[in-house]
Amino acid sequence: MQPSILHVQRQPDGTYRTVFRNQHGRKLFLMFAESNGRIRVTLCFYTDREYCISGEAKYYAEPKKLKTREMPSDKLLEVIAAELDKSFAGIEYSTTDTALPLADYLLQHAVQPIRRYRFLIMAGSDERRADELPDSVCTMLKNKLHRTVFLELGLYADGKGVVRCCYYCDRKYRQDDRRVTPPSLVSCFFPYTWQGILELVNRELICDFTHIIITGDIDPKHCNSPICGNI
Repeated sequence: MQPSILHVQRQPDGTYRTVFRNQHGRKLFLMFAESNGRIRVTLCFYTDREYCISGEAKYYAEPKKLKTREMPSDKLLEVIAAELDKSFAGIEYSTTDTALPLADYLLQHAVQPIRRYRFLIMAGSDERRADELPDSVCTMLKNKLHRTVFLELGLYADGKGVVRCCYYCDRKYRQDDRRVTPPSLVSCFFPYTWQGILELVNRELICDFTHIIITGDIDPKHCNSPICGNI
């Protein structure tokens, strides 16, 4: 299963809210406040179930497994994984100057966003047919956690590819001349096809590429910054 990023929006009043779908296909709304290194969940309910109104009170269908309403800030993802049945690899925060009413916010997230093309740019030999993969490709990308990663792949045997090299290229690692492999990368071999490469990179390096571009005009090994991804 491909790791996901929890996209959280900060409201003008300082609260945070998000909508996500758990591993059972249920869609949830979550709102919380943060203060002094602690998070307090103020509202959480399924958005795919109707709620009823009695006077001025609203009765939402809340997840019964959610028992932890207050926690240290760094434990939010652990609580979501254990009690809301969704594992995230990280959190991405955004801010807004306009506080949408809850009904409008939920409607906005009910609409399927337009899928955009995101190109994985890789360096490889130009001596090939347009529909062929070179025997070796490499790239320097920035993933959805905003980590810079160098990756080199190659053809191994019997249609399988091998991860030849993969390590973080963030500034602190370059300064210390250290090569640390991302812990999310657990595969060594994979189908050496266009789709096989996309699935490997998206699943294990936490990216969301849709297509691959092969070029012979760039040498990622000598780049000081990523050439594709979240840049």
